[in-house]
Amino acid sequence: MRQSLAALVAAMLLAGCAGTDSTAPSERFEEGRQAYVAGDYGTAFERLITEAEAGNPDAQYTIGYMYYEGQGVQRDEDRALEWIRRAAGNGSAPAMEALGELAAMGRGRPGVTDAPDTDAADSAPDPAPDDIRESLPDELTDDS
Repeated sequence: MRQSLAALVAAMLLAGCAGTDSTAPSERFEEGRQAYVAGDYGTAFERLITEAEAGNPDAQYTIGYMYYEGQGVQRDEDRALEWIRRAAGNGSAPAMEALGELAAMGRGRPGVTDAPDTDAADSAPDPAPDDIRESLPDELTDDS
């Protein structure tokens, strides 16, 4: 799950400011994107939270992911879900996909962190979800 969410965030960030106009807020988004890609999560959060609060769905999704992973902020799954839901409500396809994956894991509601228990005979862990990077265009996944 975390690999899939990481791939979704990477794709969104590497896509840049798609869906935003060329005003000052997109400059903050770009600064946040660059900081995130560089691993400077504290700076990324500072730049992106303003954009998220202003309604930028890409920034909202990234803030949600940062809360989910504890990148630049203390890990908080409830806040993560709140931001990811906002992004989905504002049309973010990666956020919608992430909500679907989280729901499938039993993590789509605040305060619910584990999937329901299953039969003892069926206690083997589920296989990891498919790596979404395989479906991304080459220019978004090039590690060089």
